[in-house]
Amino acid sequence: MSDAERPTTHPIVVLWTTPRSGSTAFERMMIERGDHTVFDEPFSVRYYFSSERRSDRFSERVADSDAPAVIERLVDAASTGPVFVKEMAYQASGLLTPELLGRFTNTFLVRRPDEALASFAKHWPDLTEEEAGYARLAEAFSVTCELGQQPPIVLEADALTDDPAALVEAWCDAVGIAFRHDALGWQPGMQPQWERWRDWYEGVARTTGFVPRQADRPLPTLDARVGQIAERARPVYDELAAIRLRPADTTV
Repeated sequence: MSDAERPTTHPIVVLWTTPRSGSTAFERMMIERGDHTVFDEPFSVRYYFSSERRSDRFSERVADSDAPAVIERLVDAASTGPVFVKEMAYQASGLLTPELLGRFTNTFLVRRPDEALASFAKHWPDLTEEEAGYARLAEAFSVTCELGQQPPIVLEADALTDDPAALVEAWCDAVGIAFRHDALGWQPGMQPQWERWRDWYEGVARTTGFVPRQADRPLPTLDARVGQIAERARPVYDELAAIRLRPADTTV
């Protein structure tokens, strides 16, 4: 029996998202709860650093980073308690099958692509369309729907930061865990899960809770190439945002 088929005693809840969508703050809230083993982007090592890598962005290689090893770590953790995973859907490219996603409770966080990609491009101006993440997010969403996990559990980034208490409570109700209001605030600091990508997380490490969006923020400026990627991503955002959780949504 493969690790993707091995039974687990406890659930594995995954928040599938795209880069720069506010998912790390949500992950920090789950760390603060203290009742889940929390994984930060476990498939990133497979995407960038393994023999199966799909990107040549980094020359470094990391041991035990292929897909079976990553899945084994998740399954092992779920044998002793509930697991929460924050993951960029694109980093699981090639793995987004019903066999794997059927093991998870799949949830989604989506942000307007112009804003997400403007922030992403500040770090990696040469980001690829796959790294932008929307196509693979759509794939994970489609597989989840095919599996019958209905209605899909979708958070929209602006709505989440506008009213984190209500939206986190709705998400908790949808996935079947208790809402913990005290977990909406935390002490600042870098978390062990973030060490590999700590330069991306320095901003979140300074926070003490979800940061409200700037109501009058200007529209982002994208170069032509990234702007075209954002334009192609917009239908994915529109589809998911249309069914986003709202505070009154409490059914699975």
